Amino acid sequence: MWGQAVSASFHPFLGIAEVVLRNAIHETLSTQCSGGSSTSYPWYDRALANSVPIQGKSLEKVEALLCSGSPPIRKAIQPSPDKVISELTFGIWPNVMEGLSQRFAPRAFTAVFPNHPNSKPQHWSYVPNKAPLVLRLKRLQDLRNRVAHFEPVWKPHWLGSPNTHWSHSVQALRQLHTELLELVEWSAPDAVIAYKGSFGWNWFNRLCTTNAVTAFMSDQSACGLLPAFPSKATLAAPSSTNQVGAA
Repeated sequence: MWGQAVSASFHPFLGIAEVVLRNAIHETLSTQCSGGSSTSYPWYDRALANSVPIQGKSLEKVEALLCSGSPPIRKAIQPSPDKVISELTFGIWPNVMEGLSQRFAPRAFTAVFPNHPNSKPQHWSYVPNKAPLVLRLKRLQDLRNRVAHFEPVWKPHWLGSPNTHWSHSVQALRQLHTELLELVEWSAPDAVIAYKGSFGWNWFNRLCTTNAVTAFMSDQSACGLLPAFPSKATLAAPSSTNQVGAA
């Protein structure tokens, strides 16, 4: 029951993250492919000579929106770029960023993550520099999928925690939230400021604590009424074999 509650608390953040990142990627690739004439351009359309090459399932998802019938035939009136982008699932965006060629990648990474500490075209021109950021995008995608598919977000093996005590999972989940929040901040600091003033931020920080876990253990039916958990992330007393720091 605690896992269900803390997963639900991620929804506001995931919504902000998805919209911020997809819009930033769409804008920069539109600008590049249109020669600077448009911030909403069909950069994904392989029928255009100046499009961004995409492959695999990402291409299939795009083509499903541009075509209809069986066998698929391109629609006479193509959906607007904004409509296409809004209907694509989040999973396409880490793949698009990872697959960008050197023609597009340096400018795209710089534009999408202008507040990254090393965000300059020269930095992103070196292919290995993109890997840690793409990995963080994929972690965001993994979290979104686990929440959407009702899979537990607290499992130690998924969080990469070497310990199995549940208090370590709480700590690791808070660390993941911090890292993904930083990812969004690199793209849109104002969105993070807005999130930190929202119920979603308060909800997560009250639920993702060891105090909240122990409260659910004690009386899960009462916790369903959202009692006022202490806002500080304090730990339950660790066992002699599981010494942990602050959550």
